[in-house]
Amino acid sequence: MTDRHVTVEKKGRIGVVYLDRPDRRNSYTPLMANQLQAALVEFDDDADVSAIVVTGRGDHFGVGADLGLDWREVDAHAVESLTRPDQAPWRLRTPIIAALNGDAIGVSLTWAMQADIRVVATDARLAFSFNRVGIIPDRGSMWLLPRLAGFGVAMDLLLTGRTIDGAEFSRLGLATHCVPAADVLDHAIALAEEMAQRCAPASVTVTKQLMYEFLETTDRLHAYNRERRTLNWVRTLGETLRGIAAFKEKKPPQWQTTKHTTIPAELR
Repeated sequence: MTDRHVTVEKKGRIGVVYLDRPDRRNSYTPLMANQLQAALVEFDDDADVSAIVVTGRGDHFGVGADLGLDWREVDAHAVESLTRPDQAPWRLRTPIIAALNGDAIGVSLTWAMQADIRVVATDARLAFSFNRVGIIPDRGSMWLLPRLAGFGVAMDLLLTGRTIDGAEFSRLGLATHCVPAADVLDHAIALAEEMAQRCAPASVTVTKQLMYEFLETTDRLHAYNRERRTLNWVRTLGETLRGIAAFKEKKPPQWQTTKHTTIPAELR
């Protein structure tokens, strides 16, 4: 039987993914990379899963690559090279929340940066430590960090590889929720459940898609008009009327779309 470096469970409409090597502080392996990718895709394919939470089993989120492995092996890099770019976390339709319940170092941290929302433990230790072990930052962090925290902050964290705590990580804009370690998973699941109950599946998916699309353009007018065309189409789905009715009646909305609703190609 294949070892399990990642385990999953469903909590209602929430898919929870655990980096599950607590005896090794959830250190990252090629098997973990492949199992994590498979778990995300499986939950993304499940129309009943409205949000995904990824966290670490035990006291750590993940302390980086398992240094006992030979990372020169070709199999170690299949997922990291995005041979299936359509399965990249930001391309999946389901919102992903990284629940950084403890230390997140190196590749464990750059993986978490690919999530849509991050909840971090106040006292977690976090470091983009790559240059301290003679390698460069990975998983698109040199593209993403300047956009999230500014060029100067990104240069500081990536060049020095210094360790910061969750409070500073949040202050720099790299997480939007900072809570005590014992509360991280519950907080992340509560965020996910609120989305699942209060937000229309199709509009959430479309919002995520356009946000990442617009992150890569400097054409503000194109983005404005693309947003307007898509908004007009979303109105035809009927969810706006359902949302307004639920608000007036003070009842939970009864959505009728799914996250697999696709923006028509002609709206580009």
